[in-house]
Amino acid sequence: MASGQTKLERLHEAGIVVSDKFSESDKKVIDQITDEEVDVLIKLNKRMGKVPPGKEHMRPNMFV
Repeated sequence: MASGQTKLERLHEAGIVVSDKFSESDKKVIDQITDEEVDVLIKLNKRMGKVPPGKEHMRPNMFV
């Protein structure tokens, strides 16, 4: 894991989540996933590419 970054910060930096919209409950859920799972989500996001604005509904929700 990148030094000093939380899992939520890593996912936000990768463009996977918008962390300022997360409740404290949501943040606790993200804290429970493993570093390896965060790495996989980041790799998946890189492989799938960026989603055009307004088309977010076209992608499966990675946290479902």
